[in-house]
Amino acid sequence: MRSAVTFPVVLLALYASQTAAVRGDACIADQRGGLVCGEGKGALRVFANTTSPSKNYAFAWRTAQGLPSGGDIPNDVENVLIRVTDGAVLATLGGTYWATGEMRANRYELIAAWSPDSRAVIEVANSRWDSDSFAYYRIDGATATRLDLRALVEPVMTARLPPRNRQGNSFRVREDLPVTLDARGRARFTAMLYVPKGETSNDYKVQVNVRTTGGKPSAQVVSMRRVKAD
Repeated sequence: MRSAVTFPVVLLALYASQTAAVRGDACIADQRGGLVCGEGKGALRVFANTTSPSKNYAFAWRTAQGLPSGGDIPNDVENVLIRVTDGAVLATLGGTYWATGEMRANRYELIAAWSPDSRAVIEVANSRWDSDSFAYYRIDGATATRLDLRALVEPVMTARLPPRNRQGNSFRVREDLPVTLDARGRARFTAMLYVPKGETSNDYKVQVNVRTTGGKPSAQVVSMRRVKAD
């Protein structure tokens, strides 16, 4: 196992956008015990286990045609960050995961790692091989600002590999290990670079510090340590 490496150079936000809340309808429990916000084509379904500590925010999904009925498989799924009290959409997320209460998207995973004050959350949206979205969202009233953590972390990890091994890799935040965000904006997680269906992977424990100045988040990789893959 290699020792930890500290990166003194600040890596600023590579992408941040601010989205105003789009008002929706109140969220109520359905017959399956899940929360559904709104009706018809504007309906949203809240993902279990993604609600903020304050219970005011959560991740949800929707489609342009509304939520499917019965055993129908949804198409054109969009994941969103919502305010649970009124169903308002604060931001569009990067993943396309869905779960109806009876079925869920196969080989997809979604993690919401919240700050203790519910002002910020990290989205990890994994498909079969990749993290399709790995991003930080800062909530400020009726707006949410997005910071692309994958665009920040993946190049640093890739640079740690020998040049001959830098092509053809998938990037994935491990959903089977903790992803945390503390009150000081310190995000901790384990990520991997690997060739799908290959025999080895390059796993790293990473810490990224996020700070917000003037409503705009920026981040730096402060440590990255190679660990043995399980």
